[in-house]
Amino acid sequence: MNLHISRVRRGSTVYVYGQLVESQRRADGMPTQKVVANLGRLSEIQIENLRLALDASRRGARVFLDKRQLPSATQFAKPTHNLRYLDLAVLHELWCEWGLDKILDELLPRTGAEIRSSDVVAALTFQRCVDPGSKLYAERWFPTTALPELLGISSAQFNNTRLHRVLVQLDQARTPLMQRLPRLYQVQQGKFAAMFLDITDARFVGHGPPLAEKAKTKEGVVERKIGLVLLCNDHGFPVRWEVLAGKRPEASAMHDVFGEIRGLDWVGDAPVVCDRIMGCSAEIAKLLGTGVRFVTALRSNEWTSYTTDVPHACIDDLQPSPEDSPSGSCATEAARRVMAAGMQRVSSTLYVLDLGVVERDASTQATITGASPSDASPSDASPSDASPSDASPSETRLGDVSRAMMLARQVDADQRVVGNLSSAARQLGITRALATKYCRLLKLGADLQHEIIEGHARGISLARLCAIAKLPQGAAQRDAFDRARSASPIASTKRARPVMAITEPREDSVEPMRLRIHAVVAFNPELFVNQRQNAQKQLVDVKIFVRELNASLARPRSKRTVRDIEAEIDRMLRRRSLLEVFKIRIDETPTSTTPRYQVSAELDLVQWQRRRRHDGFSVIVSHPDLAQSAAELCSLYRAKDAVEKDFQIIKGLVRLRPIWHHTDAKVRAHVTLCMLALLLERTLNERLKHVSAEHAIETLSTCCLNRFQDTHGKSHYVVTQPDEAQQALLRELKLASLAEDNDVVERLRSR
Repeated sequence: MNLHISRVRRGSTVYVYGQLVESQRRADGMPTQKVVANLGRLSEIQIENLRLALDASRRGARVFLDKRQLPSATQFAKPTHNLRYLDLAVLHELWCEWGLDKILDELLPRTGAEIRSSDVVAALTFQRCVDPGSKLYAERWFPTTALPELLGISSAQFNNTRLHRVLVQLDQARTPLMQRLPRLYQVQQGKFAAMFLDITDARFVGHGPPLAEKAKTKEGVVERKIGLVLLCNDHGFPVRWEVLAGKRPEASAMHDVFGEIRGLDWVGDAPVVCDRIMGCSAEIAKLLGTGVRFVTALRSNEWTSYTTDVPHACIDDLQPSPEDSPSGSCATEAARRVMAAGMQRVSSTLYVLDLGVVERDASTQATITGASPSDASPSDASPSDASPSDASPSETRLGDVSRAMMLARQVDADQRVVGNLSSAARQLGITRALATKYCRLLKLGADLQHEIIEGHARGISLARLCAIAKLPQGAAQRDAFDRARSASPIASTKRARPVMAITEPREDSVEPMRLRIHAVVAFNPELFVNQRQNAQKQLVDVKIFVRELNASLARPRSKRTVRDIEAEIDRMLRRRSLLEVFKIRIDETPTSTTPRYQVSAELDLVQWQRRRRHDGFSVIVSHPDLAQSAAELCSLYRAKDAVEKDFQIIKGLVRLRPIWHHTDAKVRAHVTLCMLALLLERTLNERLKHVSAEHAIETLSTCCLNRFQDTHGKSHYVVTQPDEAQQALLRELKLASLAEDNDVVERLRSR
C-alpha cells in the first residue's frame, strides 16, 4: 500500500490531496493502482506522518509520532475562557517584589474567611492600574481576568459585600502602612534625596461623604469635593497622603504633614519641596519651627521684605513683539542683561544669583499671626480658627475681635481708595470672603466700635458680634452688647490696654523672631518672554472688551444699569487679576428716555510696571542649614513636578476621580488603593527605559490565558503566544517566565 499525493494549483494557492493506493495488474498484465481510500486535503506534517507509518508497517516495526504533530481533536478545541493575563501577572510580580502582600497580611485583620484581605486589596489595586472603575464594576470585571488563578480567589468570593468590608479594614491600616513604606523604599533605593509636597482635589458623583464640601475645584468649578495632600520621594513613590475636607486651607494641611514627619529618622536632611503657597513669612516661620528642611518660592509681594537685589531694572524696558519666539532674540537679550547684572548661567532657561542667608525682622510684621498684611494667608489672617458656628466665648482669644475690628476699618478705608472690596482684601493678604465677614462689624454703632478696639469685647466671639451688628443701631445693639459682655466668663470692667496700630509691634511681645533663610534669585528668559507677551495680550483683551461693551451700551434697547455694568467689568478684571491695574470710570449721558453710559478704562502705569518687575524672575528660599548650592536649590524646586506627575497619574491612568463612595472611611481607602496603584505604575516606569507604564500595560494586555476543559471537567491552561513587543517588555522586566506554559501552570490555582 502506498501514499499518492496530488497537487492542484488554483490561482496563487496550491491544494494538496492524498490517496491510499494498492498496486495490482490488469487482466492484460499491465501494472496499475487501485484507490483504497481518498484522504482529502493534507498538510505536510500529515503527509510525512503517513509515509512514516506505511514504511514502518512494511518493515513490521513500530514508529513513535510526536503528539504535537498529530491533527488531534484537542489541538483545535475551543477554549472555554479567554482571560486577561500578562499585564496583571506583571503587576502581581511587582506587588510581591515590594513585599506588599506580606505587609498587608500583617496589617489587615485576620478573619475566618477562606481568602486573605490582602489579596482583595491586590486585585482592587491591579484594577485601578489596568481598567479603573467602580467597586461594583470590579465585581463583574474580576471573573474575566486570570486573577482568580493568580490569587486563588473564586469569582463567587469576590463579591460587593466583601469588597466594602475590606475597604473599611484598609482605611484602618492606612496609618501603619504609611509608616512602613518609607523604610521599604530606603531598603531598596537608599536614602531620599528630596521629597515633594502638593495638594489637589477630587470631585464626587452625588452628595458624597461628610468630607465632601462645596468649593471651587482646581478647574475653577464649584462642586462637592475633597482635598488630597500627597508627599512623595524623589522617585515619585507615595510616602504620605491625607484626605481633607473640601474647604480645608491648603497651607494648614501642608503644615500638618510637616508636623507628622518632623523628627522621623528616615526624613534626615532630605528637603521637602513645596509650592509657593508656603512662600510667605507667616508660613516660613512655621516651617522653620518644625526643623524639617524645606525649599519653596517666595510670593512676589514678599521679595522686598528680604532683598532688593533682584536685578529687574536691567530688563524693565525690554518688550518682546507678539511674533517673538520664547527662545528668540528678546530672550537672548534678556539673558545677556541679567548676566551683566551679576547672575550666573546654569542652562539656557536658568540664571541664578545666590543671595546667601538673608534675614527678615519678624517684629515688623502685623495682624493676628505676626505677619504683615501682605504676608497673611487666608488661613492665618482669621482672628479665630473656628468658624462662626464653632466659636464660643471661652474659645475666643483675648483681643482677637479688637484686631478684627481694626482690620475691618482698614479694609473699608482701602476700599475707598482702590474702588472695590476684592482689591482691598488682596492688599491686606486676606480673602474677599474674610474681608466681607469683618466688614459686618462696621454696622455696629461708632461707640461700640470704639469700645471693641479698646478691648471691652474680650471673651465675645466674632460670630456673636456679627449677630449684634444685624440689630438696629442704638439701644438694641447696646443692650445686646452689654448682655454678651456680662455673659462672658472672662468679662472685665477694667479698661483694657489699647491695641496698637496694625503696623506697630505689640509692647508685650517676646523677643521678636527673626526669619533667616537661604535665598536664590532665579531667572528664566523664555518664561520672561511668555509673561510679557501674555501681559500685552491682556491689555488688548481689556481694550476690546471695553470697546464692545460701549457698543452694546450705545444700542437703543440697552437697559443695563450702572450696577450691572460695574458687575460685568468686575468679573472681567477679576478673571485676569487686573482689578488694581485699571481705573474704571462710567460716564452718564442723560436722555429723554433711558440714560446712556460710556465706560473708560485707564491703565495705572505705576501698578502695571510694579507687576512687570516679576516677569521671568522667582526667588527660591530654603532652610538656612541646607547644603545645596544655588543651582541645586533651583533645580530642586523645578523638580517638584514629580508630585504633579503623580497627580496626573492618579487622575489619568489610575482615575482617582470621580468618586462614588459615600462614607469618609471608604473614600480614604479608595485613595489608598490609588496610591498603591501609583507605586506599581512608578515602578514600571523606572524599569522600562523606552516606553511608559501606560503603554506597557496596553501592550501586555492582549496576551491572554486560555482555559480549556477536558471531558472529565479538569481545567488546562495555555498562554497566548506573546508577540515580539511583549517578549521585549518581559525581557526588560526580567519576567520572561510569565509567558512560558510550564512555569505558568505551576503558578496558577485552577478555579
